[in-house]
Order: sequence, then structure tokens, then C-alpha cells
Amino acid sequence: MSETKNQTKKIKALLIDLNSGKPSKVTTALDALQIYGNETIIRPLFEVLKTTKNKQSREEVIEFLCNLKDTKSLHTVMDCLNDKNFESVRIEIMTAIWNCPLDFSSYLEDFVKIAVQNDFLQSLEALTIIENLDGPFNESSIFEAQLLLKEYHEGKYPKSKEKDQLISEIAFLIKDFDKDTDGE
Repeated sequence: MSETKNQTKKIKALLIDLNSGKPSKVTTALDALQIYGNETIIRPLFEVLKTTKNKQSREEVIEFLCNLKDTKSLHTVMDCLNDKNFESVRIEIMTAIWNCPLDFSSYLEDFVKIAVQNDFLQSLEALTIIENLDGPFNESSIFEAQLLLKEYHEGKYPKSKEKDQLISEIAFLIKDFDKDTDGE
């Protein structure tokens, strides 16, 4: 019990340093969070990304997020990705996801949704993530992804020629995922 209290105190102190705005404190806090951190630090890290203007600190936070290994972090990362509060750093969140060794395959539908509903850059990031998903994929997730793609082609979401190409590539990937699922 006291071990958990001590860890919680340590994390709180490190998060204060992380939000200090001082690059050296941010670096030290991130180093310590590698040891003491858990999934509770994910949201505060995205808050730092959203608020800090220091390029070095931003890069270090993104690098930290790219190296997540605890599967307990998956849900929190995806909650932040889908949170309107973090729209201004959605590209950075997606960059961290596709560089991260964690498997986000169970969130296929979320990435397709981002691709069809948002601008070209977010669609490109979503495509990159989808290309790197390992699977296996849930049949219902593939079906929902196909429905989103259909809605896109029916004009429900903003379109452009450049984005159309990305969405077509995503559709081919989903079709391949569906074949792989049918073959099992």
C-alpha cells in the first residue's frame, strides 16, 4: 500500500516538473517517468504537448510517447486521440501511435473514422497507422470501417482528390483485412 502511495507522490511531483515549462526539468521528469510512470501519465503528457511551445520539450514528449510499452496505455491513448480537447495535437498523437510498439489493431474503426471525417493530413496519418496494424481484426470492426468508407464515398464527409486517393488505399487495406478474417 505505501509503495503505491509513494509511486503516486513521485508521479505527481514529476508531472509538476513536466509542466514547469523549463526544458531541463521536462527532460529530467521524462527520464524519471520511464521508471515510475504508468498509464495515468498519458493524458498529462498530451496536455503538455498541447500547452508547451518549447520545441525540444515537445519532441521529447513525443519520443516518450513513441516508446510506450504498457498495454494499459492503449485505451488512454485512444481516449485522448478521440477527445476534442486534444484536436490541436491529434497529428502528434497519431505520430506517436504509428511509431509505438503497442498493437492498436483493435481500434481499426477509430482510425478509419478519423481518416474519413478529417483533413488530408489526418487521413494520411490514419493510413500510415492502418498500414502498420498487425491484426487480427474483429469482423464487426471491419464491417464498421467499411460502412464509414461507404459514407465517405456517398459524400457524408469532406472530400478532396488527394484525400480520395488515401481513402481508396484504406479501402484496399480493409478489403485485405476482411479476406484474412474470412480465411480464419
